[in-house]
Amino acid sequence: MADEQVKEKSTRRTYRDESWTEEQVKARRAELTREEVPEGYVKVSEVDAACRAAGIPVSKLVRAFGGDRGMSAPAHPLFAFVYVGRTRYLPGKVLTEGLEMLASPEFLKTVRKRKPKAKAAEGTGPVKKAQKKTKV
Repeated sequence: MADEQVKEKSTRRTYRDESWTEEQVKARRAELTREEVPEGYVKVSEVDAACRAAGIPVSKLVRAFGGDRGMSAPAHPLFAFVYVGRTRYLPGKVLTEGLEMLASPEFLKTVRKRKPKAKAAEGTGPVKKAQKKTKV
């Protein structure tokens, strides 16, 4: 295969929010990174296991701490995580208070807005069915 035919791989990673640049992502990661595990913090994998045991979807936990890479703000300050190396850590209170919050059906509930009904233009709409004639 000739070199001209090989498509260059993009160096830019894809994120759900395309407005983030590579530099912004690196800056956010640096902001969340610590040298040592803060006292009382537990691995996200431990919280993940506790969520599964309690019947809480792990996706709800991920949304609570701001998405997979933490690019969004946490839903509650209790869910603010830190990186130590490539591992994420959450405060130990997440195993008690955090699980109670996650178990609540109202926590992270999105309010669904109905679309407004489109106004029908004059002369449009369903055709009226013919009525049956009654026998006299």
